[in-house]
Amino acid sequence: MCKKGPDGPPRPAPYQKELAEKEERVHTLLAPYEVAEWRPIIPSPDEWHYRNKMECACGVWDEQLVLGLRAAGRFDQIIDLQTCFLMSPECLEILRLVRHWAKDQALQGYHRRRHEGDLRYLVLREGKNTGQRMAILVATSKRFPTGGESSAPTLPKELHSLLTTCWLGVTDDLGDNARAEDMRLLWGPGTIEEKLGAITYRISPYSFFQTNTHGTEKLYALLQNWGKDIRGALIDLYCGSGGITLALAESFDRVVGIDTNKGAIEDARKNAELNGIGNAEFVCEDAKEFLKKLPGSKLSVQLSAMVVDPPRPGLHPQALRNLLEMNPQRLAYVSCNPESLARDLQALVPFYKIHSVQPVDLFPHTVHVETVVFMEHR
Repeated sequence: MCKKGPDGPPRPAPYQKELAEKEERVHTLLAPYEVAEWRPIIPSPDEWHYRNKMECACGVWDEQLVLGLRAAGRFDQIIDLQTCFLMSPECLEILRLVRHWAKDQALQGYHRRRHEGDLRYLVLREGKNTGQRMAILVATSKRFPTGGESSAPTLPKELHSLLTTCWLGVTDDLGDNARAEDMRLLWGPGTIEEKLGAITYRISPYSFFQTNTHGTEKLYALLQNWGKDIRGALIDLYCGSGGITLALAESFDRVVGIDTNKGAIEDARKNAELNGIGNAEFVCEDAKEFLKKLPGSKLSVQLSAMVVDPPRPGLHPQALRNLLEMNPQRLAYVSCNPESLARDLQALVPFYKIHSVQPVDLFPHTVHVETVVFMEHR
C-alpha cells in the first residue's frame, strides 16, 4: 500500500498503519455477521524481502533490453529493475547477472506488441528456510531452437553458486505468460525444497506455493491449532500442491485434497510420499463435481471438517450449494479476497456460526490480505 510522496514517486505507508487499514477493511466487510471473536491481524514476519517467487519480464524500452517488473498499468513497459525490497538480495544479484549476460550475447528482449525478440521472462523461486533457488529463463525459439548447439545457453558460472537448479523454457505462444511447454533442464535436480514446520515441500517449476513463506507458517499454525482435536476425515477444497492438506494430516484420520490442476495434484502426491504421510489422498477434479458425488460415500460418513481456500472470485455457486448439502460439522474458510468472502458468508451463516475471524498479512505493501474464518455448524 503506497502513498504519493512530496516529490511524486509512491512511498509505502508505515507498516503498522497499513495493518490497521487492512484489519479495518476486513471488519467493515464482515460487520453484518455475528462473530464470536474478532482476532487482531497477524503481521507478516518479514516486512521486506518476503517473496519466494518473482516473475521478472524481459522486454524492450528505448530499443534496449530491460529486465524487471511492469510499470503500473502498462503491459508493454518494463522497468529495468536495479533495486527491489520484495525479493532477496541473492535474487537481485541473479537478475543482474542474467541481464549482463543477455546483453553480452546480443539477445533481444521480447517486444509485446510486435511479438518479436529472444527473452520473455526470468522466473525465480526460493526456499526461504532451505536456501535453495530455482531459475526458469523463458525464451523464444528464435535463438533457442530444438536441438543444435544453440539449444542450451551457457549462462554465467557465477549463477551456479546462487542457483540450485536452472531451466530453459521455450515458447512462441502469443499469450503473455511466464510458462513454456518445452522445458529443458540446464542443471540441478529440476526442483527445490522448502520446509514449513515438520513438512518438506518439493517445488517444481510451476507448483503453486504461497509466496510469503514465513507468513504461511503463521497461517498453517492457525489451521493446525484449529484441527488438533477434531480427528475423523478432512476435505481440503482447492488444495493446490497440498500445503494445507499435509499440514493438517497429523490431526485427522484421513485427509483428502481436491484441485483441478493436474500438475498441482501430482506435486501433492509426491510431497505426501516425500514426508511419509500415508493418510493423505489427492483427487484431480472440479470441487463442485467432487462434492456432488460425495453424499452416501464412506468419506461423507467419516467427514468431520472441511477447509476451503478458493481463488479470488470465491466459491463457485454450485460448489457452495454442494458444500451446504454435505454439512461438515466444522468449516475453515481461507480467503485471499475479503469481498468474495463476505458474499459467500451470506449463504453460510444461516447454517454456520462464526467462531472467529483472523486476518493474516501475507502481502506487505499491497492492498491484499488473507483472512481465515473458523465456523461450526449450528
